[in-house]
Amino acid sequence: MTKPNQSLLEVEKYAAHTAARLVQLGQDLARHEGAREAIAETLVAAEARVTDTGNEAELLGVVLDRLQGMETVWQRKFQRSMETIVSEGLSLVFGGELELLIKSSTKANMSAVEFVLKKDGEEEDIMDGQGGGYIGIIAFLLRILLIVASRPLLELILIMDEPFAHVSPEFRLPVAEMAAALRDRLGFQFIMVTQEREYVQVASVAYNFEVVRKCTRVHTLKEAPDTEVTAAV
Repeated sequence: MTKPNQSLLEVEKYAAHTAARLVQLGQDLARHEGAREAIAETLVAAEARVTDTGNEAELLGVVLDRLQGMETVWQRKFQRSMETIVSEGLSLVFGGELELLIKSSTKANMSAVEFVLKKDGEEEDIMDGQGGGYIGIIAFLLRILLIVASRPLLELILIMDEPFAHVSPEFRLPVAEMAAALRDRLGFQFIMVTQEREYVQVASVAYNFEVVRKCTRVHTLKEAPDTEVTAAV
């Protein structure tokens, strides 16, 4: 695990590189008619599937399905950006060399793609690895990628309900720092519902909702004039 006193520079470096890659990706997609629309449709379909099933892993499935229908000329650029941003984010949070790859294959004379996760060169269980923590981080970073690639910069907002519920306590601070750095670099607004207090540390505004005798009481935990992140605990 990355030590807290070493992590901030690494987190900031990751956020800066990610922002630069996303800017370049946006410029590349702008050259291809229908590219942004296709990614926007992927985001809508993915969120609908997750809402219907309550399973974050469904987001990965939708992205894979849509990748096969994308035009080859810009699909490769989008895929490379996805692999790099997610791989570096996973490595930042969990330590070691984690690599997310999109593997193409042919089954029963039909082309197929799948996500493959490797840690230090060995395949890892992408669904249950780190107690399901991998999925939470992958889904979070894929959402950011899809949103930035498909929306104007003024509409960068992401609302999340317990996105990192399966991330172990020792990894929560690196996740919080990564989210905060991406927020600052990309100009995102994150609204997160969570029971974990670690994420309040990086929030600009935070509230605690408490139900007492069927009444909801709201306590302000953190307040700032320029709201960028709201954490509801």
